[in-house]
Amino acid sequence: MSYTLRKRTDQDIQEFITWRYEGLYSFYDNPIQEEKVKGFLESEDQEGFYSVIDRAGRLTGNCEFFQVGDDMEEIIGVGIQMKPSLTGKGEGKRFFHSIIEEGRKELGYDHLELAVVDFNTRAIKVYKRAGFVQKGEFQNIIRRQEYRFLIMEKDW
Repeated sequence: MSYTLRKRTDQDIQEFITWRYEGLYSFYDNPIQEEKVKGFLESEDQEGFYSVIDRAGRLTGNCEFFQVGDDMEEIIGVGIQMKPSLTGKGEGKRFFHSIIEEGRKELGYDHLELAVVDFNTRAIKVYKRAGFVQKGEFQNIIRRQEYRFLIMEKDW
């Protein structure tokens, strides 16, 4: 299956904000993260914010491309989210590949970075298979609990 990016619609956003995941992946639940919900609601028609659809036009996820470098260094970061009912079914590699390749066509980057919580071994495996390597790490407190995040990068 292949995936494409399109501008987000209000209908897409209304679905995103209901997404809940099972088990330890509930960390990514959208409805319990006020900041995430607000970000989604403000993202329609914003540059760099996309919905991900499959060949049949069904909503399968979302992604965001954003500036993570400082004024001296332009670095593009990416955040991705796959629809909960589609996770763990072996589509992660194609899903991620489609996003980063369409992003490259749209934005023209030669370097891309992302951050992933260290317990998300499924995602880390996908990123490594796509050629991303660990650049660093950081700690972040989310909902009163500290988490370790890996920073991963890839050059083309």
